[in-house]
Amino acid sequence: MSSVSAQGKPTEVFADGTFNAAEVTLSEGETMLIRGVSFSTPVRRDVPIRSGDRIRTGRDGRVQLRFADGAQMSILGGSEFRVDSYVLDQDRQRSFFALIRGSIRVISGRIGKRDPQDWRLTTPTATIGIRGTEFTVDQTVCPPSGCSDGLVSGLRVAVIAGRVAVTNLAGTVEVPAGATLALADAQARPGTVLPTTISPARTSSGRTRPADAPKAGPSAPSPGMAPLELQPIEQGRFGER
Repeated sequence: MSSVSAQGKPTEVFADGTFNAAEVTLSEGETMLIRGVSFSTPVRRDVPIRSGDRIRTGRDGRVQLRFADGAQMSILGGSEFRVDSYVLDQDRQRSFFALIRGSIRVISGRIGKRDPQDWRLTTPTATIGIRGTEFTVDQTVCPPSGCSDGLVSGLRVAVIAGRVAVTNLAGTVEVPAGATLALADAQARPGTVLPTTISPARTSSGRTRPADAPKAGPSAPSPGMAPLELQPIEQGRFGER
């Protein structure tokens, strides 16, 4: 069974109901794809991303994804990202993601334009919804001993184009283009929206962001990839088993 992606490519539907959500367009540095009890390191361009997959990047790692609906995502160094649920066919659309820690930059695609409830990004601090947009998200998670280098736990969302809605236990606030929202934790009231500064900023990996990226708080330093006893993922092309 298959459906058609935004680019006109067949999107395979597997026996467990999952789809090939995205193809890897760039993978550099220390990266890992985790699928159930299997893994691939580094993340390879010949292995498509599906629902349930997790991507980890080391300090020098970066992964770029192109989703079946045309959305694009860059996962920066020191990050852990998960595709919770991705569905795209004639009757259903859903993009549910989770950023456990680190930094991503997002350019939205077709999903979410018809119904904003179809797109969601969950972080430890808040849940983010889109209104057709481009934005960056930085989630800092400190260990019990505290963050180093003066970092603090929390979420920072910077909007480049469109709008995003950020929701936590205290309420919801919409962040317009050119603004940045910072939240200390899941109970902090989302009320202060600051102008976005477009300038280079360093991530937890020590790398400098591109000059056109919004400045955002870096994520907590990662000591490297956690050791895993898993089986290799089989090679496969995007859109196929």
